Amino acid sequence: MGFFEQLAGGFASALDGYGILIMAAGVAWGIIGGAIPGISGAVAMALALPFTFALDAPTALVMLAGVWAGANYGGSIPAILMRMPGTPASAPCLLDGYVLAQQGRAAKALGVSLICGTIGGLISIIVLIALVLPLGEIVVRFGSPEVFALALFGLTLIARLSGPSFLKGIASGFFGLLLTTVGLDTLTGSMRFTFGSPQLLTGIDTISVMIGLFAISEMFFLIAHPARQAAGVGARGKTGTSFPNLRELREVGRATFVGTIVGLVVGIMPGAGATASSFVAYNEARRWSKTPERLGKGSLEGVAAPETANNAVQGGDLVPTLALGIPGSNSAAIMLAALLLHGIMPGPFLLTKHPELVFTLFAGLIIVNLLMVPVGIVILRLCLLALKLDPPVLIASILALIVIGTYAGDLFLLNPVQALIFGVIGYGMRIWGFSAAATVLGIVLGVLAESELRRSLIISHGEWSIFLTRPVCAVLLFLTVGVLVYPALMTALRRWRSRRVSAAPAAK
Repeated sequence: MGFFEQLAGGFASALDGYGILIMAAGVAWGIIGGAIPGISGAVAMALALPFTFALDAPTALVMLAGVWAGANYGGSIPAILMRMPGTPASAPCLLDGYVLAQQGRAAKALGVSLICGTIGGLISIIVLIALVLPLGEIVVRFGSPEVFALALFGLTLIARLSGPSFLKGIASGFFGLLLTTVGLDTLTGSMRFTFGSPQLLTGIDTISVMIGLFAISEMFFLIAHPARQAAGVGARGKTGTSFPNLRELREVGRATFVGTIVGLVVGIMPGAGATASSFVAYNEARRWSKTPERLGKGSLEGVAAPETANNAVQGGDLVPTLALGIPGSNSAAIMLAALLLHGIMPGPFLLTKHPELVFTLFAGLIIVNLLMVPVGIVILRLCLLALKLDPPVLIASILALIVIGTYAGDLFLLNPVQALIFGVIGYGMRIWGFSAAATVLGIVLGVLAESELRRSLIISHGEWSIFLTRPVCAVLLFLTVGVLVYPALMTALRRWRSRRVSAAPAAK
C-alpha cells in the first residue's frame, strides 16, 4: 500500500465513529487546561490519560494530541489578558501580548496567537510526516545494543536539560529508573522490591506517578503559597478573538517563519521542549525583525514568533519520539506512556509493526490543528469564566478529578494513594530543585533500557564489548559520556578563568 493510501486510511480511521467529537473534546480540554495557570500541557495530558482506557490506541493518541495542541494555545489566554502565563511556554508571549491588552488590542493578540499557532502546528506535522518515515527506515536496522544506547542517551540528555542543577537532574532521572525495578522481572518473572506486597507485583503505576508528580504537586504548591492563587486583573478591551487581516499577516510573516523553524529544530532535540523554543523564537524574531525596537512594547511579532514555535514543537517532538523512542518533551513522554498503556512498545520498530496506528496519528494531528480555530473561538469565553473561579474551588475540583481518574483506570484503590504519595514527593522535588520531568522520563525509558541491556548481554554471552564494537552504539555511548562530562568541564574551565582574572591584578 502506498504512502497516500495509508494516509487516507489514517484519516478514515481518525474520523471513524465518534473520532471527530473525541478530538474536539481533547482540544477543548487542552485549551481549558492550558488557560488555567498551573495546568500545563503535560499536566492536562496526564489528567486525560485515565480516560483513554476505554478507547482504542489510535483514538487515545489523537485525543491526547488534541489536548497537547489545545494547551499550546490555551496558555496564551491568561498570558495576554492577565500577564500570567498559563503554561511555561507562553511566558514570552506576555511580553508583548499583555502590552497589547493594555492598549485595548487583546482580541487581536489572541487572534494572532491562534492563527499563527495553527500555521506552525500544521507545518510541523507535515515535516513530521516527511521525516519520521525516512528515519524509521534507518533505525529499523538497530539491534538491542543500539536501542539501549539510544535510551541511555535520551535519559541523560533529558536529565541534563530539564533542571537548573545537572546533578539533581541526573539524580531525578535515576530515581525514575529505580521505580521501574519494582514488580515482576520482565525476563525472569521473579519479584523485585515488592516487600511481600501483592499489590506491587504489577509495579508502580505510571499514570499515578505522572499525575502525582505533575498535577498534585502543583496543587500542593498553590495551597502552600496562597499568594500564587490570586487572580490577575480583568481583561482590557474586547475579550473575543479578532483574526489578523492580510496586512497584519504580512507584518508577522517573518516572525511566523522564524518561529516555525525554531520550533521544529528545537523540538527535534530531545529535552529542549516548548519553553526553550518559545524564548529562542522570541529572541530570533527580534534579531530578524525590521522593527526590533517595537518588540516588548506591543508588537504582534512578539506574539506570533513564540506562539508559532510553541505549536511547531509538537511535530518536532514527535520525530524522535516515534522514530527513536526518545521523548522530546514532557508531553511527548506522556504520549509514550499512552503507547505503553495500550500494549504498544515505542521505539524504532513502531513504524513497521503498527503502520496503521502511525498514519492514524498523522491524520489526527492534522485534524486537531485544524480544529484549533473553531474550538478555540467557542471555548475562549468558557476559559475566561474558568480563570475567574475561586482558587480553593478550582484546586478542590482538580484534586477530586485526579482521585476519580486514577481510580477509574484500573479500579485499583492503591493508584490514588500512589498519586497522592508522589504528589508529596513531587512537591518536595520542586521545593528542593529536583526535576519531576526527568523522573517521568526515567520511568518511560527505564523499562526499555533495562530490557535491551539484558538482551544485548544475552546475545553477546555476557561480553560488554558488544556496545563498543558496533559503530552506532559506540557513537551514542560516546555522546552520552559527553553529555555527562561537559557540564563538569565547563564549570572547571570557568573556575580556572576566574582564578586567572583575579590573579592578574595581584601580579601587577
